[in-house]
Amino acid sequence: MKKTFSSKKSAFSLIELSVVLIVIGLLIAGVTGGASLIRSSELRSAMGEARGYAVAVNGFYSQYAYLPGDYATSVASSIVPSTSTAAYTGGASSAQNGKIEYYTASVATYLSESVAAWDQLIKTGTIDSSTSLTQVAPTTAQVPGTHMPSSKIKSAGWHFDYRTNVGTPGTDYTSTISEGTAATAAYQNVVVLTGTTTASSTTDTTAIASTLVNGTNLSTAAITGPDALSIDTKIDDSYANAGKVRGLSPLNASTCYTADTANNVSYTVTSSSSKVCALTFQVDVNS
Repeated sequence: MKKTFSSKKSAFSLIELSVVLIVIGLLIAGVTGGASLIRSSELRSAMGEARGYAVAVNGFYSQYAYLPGDYATSVASSIVPSTSTAAYTGGASSAQNGKIEYYTASVATYLSESVAAWDQLIKTGTIDSSTSLTQVAPTTAQVPGTHMPSSKIKSAGWHFDYRTNVGTPGTDYTSTISEGTAATAAYQNVVVLTGTTTASSTTDTTAIASTLVNGTNLSTAAITGPDALSIDTKIDDSYANAGKVRGLSPLNASTCYTADTANNVSYTVTSSSSKVCALTFQVDVNS
C-alpha cells in the first residue's frame, strides 16, 4: 500500500503580521522616548547647575566682599591666579576689579581667574565638590572634569568669564556692584556651559560674541541649537543676545545664532543633532 504525504505550506496571517509590526513600533517608540527623557533630564540638570553656581557666587561675595577668582587672598588654602596681586588682573589699578576673567593678556602666564574661582568655591565649602582641578595656563586646552567642573551634559563643563556691552540690546547687566573699594561698569559675570576650550588673545568680532572680551569665544560647542533655545526659553527670554542667558557661537563661527545687531536674535534650530552652542548664564550678585 503506497502512502502519500501532502505538504502544507504555512505563512503568517495578516493578524500575526500586524501584531509583529505593532510590537516593533512600540519598541522604537520606547527607545526614542527614553532617549528624549534622558536628554530632558540632562538639560534640567544643566539649568540646576547654573542656578547653583549663581547662588555660590552670591554666597562667596556675602562672606568675603569679593567675587571668587577675583579675590587675591588665599582662603582655606585656595589658589589665586598669581603671587602678585598687581599682576593678577593686569596691574595694580585693575586688581580685584569685579570681573572673573577667564583670560586676559596680563594673566596669560598665570592661572585663569576661572580656575582660581572654582578652587576658592570648593576650598571654602561654598560648593560641595570633591573635584581637584589641575592648574594649567589658560592658553592650554581646558578639559571638563580635569580643569573645570563637568556637567551632566556629556563632554561639557563650566568656566567662569564675563561679557561686556550687555546693556545693548539686552537689559540685564551689572551697573555699579561694589567689590571692596572698586566700582564696576556695565557687564555680566557669567558661568559658561562649554566643551573643551582654549583661550586666545584674539576675540570674536561678530556682533554678539564680541561682547566677550577674552578667550571663551573659542569654546567648543556643548549643546544643539534646539537645546539652547529650550534652556533659554525655560529660564529667560528665549533670545540669544539678551537677558541673563545668552548664546555663544564656538570658534568664531556664527552657528549658534544669527549674527545680527538687531534685537531679539534667534537661536539656530535647523539641526537637532549637531552641537553648535555654548551658553552663558549671569552669576552676578543679586542677578
